[in-house]
This record gives sequence, structure tokens and C-alpha cells, in this order.
Amino acid sequence: MPGRENVAPSPFELPKDASLSDITRQVQRLTKLSIRTHTPATVVAYDPVRQTAIVTVDHLQAVKVVDEVQLARVAARGAIVRGVPPNAVATLPPIRLVDVPVVFPRTQLGYMTFPIVPGDTGQLHVSDRSLAQWRAKGVPSDPLFSETHSIADSVFYPGLHADTNPIVPPTDVTSTTVEGPLVKLGVGATDFVALASLVIAALQQIHTTFNAHTHTAPPGGGATTPPLTPLPPNPPPVGASKVQAV
Repeated sequence: MPGRENVAPSPFELPKDASLSDITRQVQRLTKLSIRTHTPATVVAYDPVRQTAIVTVDHLQAVKVVDEVQLARVAARGAIVRGVPPNAVATLPPIRLVDVPVVFPRTQLGYMTFPIVPGDTGQLHVSDRSLAQWRAKGVPSDPLFSETHSIADSVFYPGLHADTNPIVPPTDVTSTTVEGPLVKLGVGATDFVALASLVIAALQQIHTTFNAHTHTAPPGGGATTPPLTPLPPNPPPVGASKVQAV
């Protein structure tokens, strides 16, 4: 049974002369533990074509080890064992889930994605019934399978983080910020956007060069003249009013 209640003494450990209330309490606890809803997870691998991931569940299971047979069984699974039977406790390796859908903000007309790499953390949302039929057909479907709240029927929402790994620098409370190694506006984007300060600097250089150049008249000699119509001193605004970039 997962959790600290495995360490004796525990109200969830049945005594040798268990009463009906002891058994009822044990059954209730086991039932609650079997109802998975949400749990933290870490990405092992990501498939950008299918938008699915392999993840490990970050809530570890701990089981009480009561004899040498069970000890050998959990040791073979790579468990970390503390104490000796019948009061040993084994912490099992993380549960590994494959083919987990990764949820991005999307509709039929638009979506937003961001890179998913091994080590990214997030939260598994567990469906109350099997997702297999709905995922395969994409229409309202009979789940067919009888299991409920199975962690195998999870979807992964990236972003949940431990207190030791917040976004740095602190989030800007005055703006919506998009950060990443490369930001694309549109799936086919290949050209880089221009920045207002660089555009203004380039226009100012053109302005300065144009107004400073002279013509020789007539050709081959004579007086020189500046441009007949100098460029205006300041270019019009070229920056967006709400979108900023670096």
C-alpha cells in the first residue's frame, strides 16, 4: 500500500485480531488509493508527430515487506528497502507510462505549442474511464473497458514545477510573455521579424547618408548641390503598439 501508513504502527495496518471496523477502514483506504486523479510526472521522451510522451510518475509507491519472498520480489524490481522483514519498507521505482497524450492549447482553427524535452515536469490528469476508444475514433464512444481512474488513462499537462525550479527571472505581472529558443508566429514561419529600434536606426542611416550626398553639376565639373528635396528628419513610427520582442 503506498504511503507513510506502511510504517508500523499504523491505523491502516490490520492487527492479527482484526475487527470488522479494522477491515472496513483498510478497504476504504485501498479504495481511495486506487482512485487516481492528478499526480506530478516527468518527461522521459516526446513524440512531436503524435504529441505523446513517455513519462514517469513522480509519486513513488512504498510497500511493507513482511518476508524474504516479498523482499526478493521488490529487490528484483529495483526497490530501495529500509529495515528488515517483517517491518521493512520498500520504495519502488517510478511508474513509467508510455503513449501519454500531451495537452497543448488548441482548437480546430488554432493552437500554441512549445518544446518538450526530457526532464520537463507537469501534471498527469487521470480520466475516470478508459480513453482508448475516444482517442482512436475522436467521437463520443463507449469506453468498453471496465477500469476506472486508471493512471494508464492519463493526459500530460506540461508546466507544473517543484518549488526548487520556478521560472527565472520572475514572471512579468504586466504582460503576456512568450519565451523559448525560437518563437514562430505561424507554422510555416521562416523569416525573422524586424525590431523597431533596428528599423529606425537603419532608416536614420539612410536619411543621414541621403541628405549628406551631393551632385556635381554640370557633369565633369562645376558646383555641387545637395538633394533638392531632403528626406524628412524623423521616420514615422514602425513599432507595434502591444507586441515587443528581443
